[in-house]
Amino acid sequence: MSKRKNKGKPKSSPLIKSRIQIPKKYISIAVVVFCLFIIGGGVYNILESPNSMVTLSSNSFSFLHPYTNEQTSTEGYVVMLVDSFLIVGLYMTYRSTQIAYNRQAANRWLMFGIVLIIIGFGGNYALLRIKAAVL
Repeated sequence: MSKRKNKGKPKSSPLIKSRIQIPKKYISIAVVVFCLFIIGGGVYNILESPNSMVTLSSNSFSFLHPYTNEQTSTEGYVVMLVDSFLIVGLYMTYRSTQIAYNRQAANRWLMFGIVLIIIGFGGNYALLRIKAAVL
C-alpha cells in the first residue's frame, strides 16, 4: 500500500486568495444598494441620458414623463429613494423581532418599520397614479 505524502494538508488552490477581508455586512449593503439602483432605473438613466424635466402639451413642466415606458432622471432618483424607504422599513421590522429583551424598543422598531413600509408602498402608488394623471 502506498502512503499519502501530504497527509492532512489540503491541496493548494490555483486561485489567488485575497488578503483583504470585506465584512459580510458591507457586501449585503452593497448588494441592496445595487438592487435599488437597478429597480429605480439606473441603467436606463445611464444608457438613455433622459432629461430631468419634460414639457407637457399645456406648456408646463413635469418631472414625471407622461408615458409609462419612459422616465426622467429625476423620476428614477425619486423611485430609488421611495424604494429605499421600503427596504429600510422591512429591515426595521425584521430587526424588531431580534430585540427580545426590551419590548418597548422592539415596538418602536416595529412601528417605525411599518411607517416606512407604508411610505414606500404609498410613494410608489402615488407616483404611478400621478404619472397616469399626467397623460
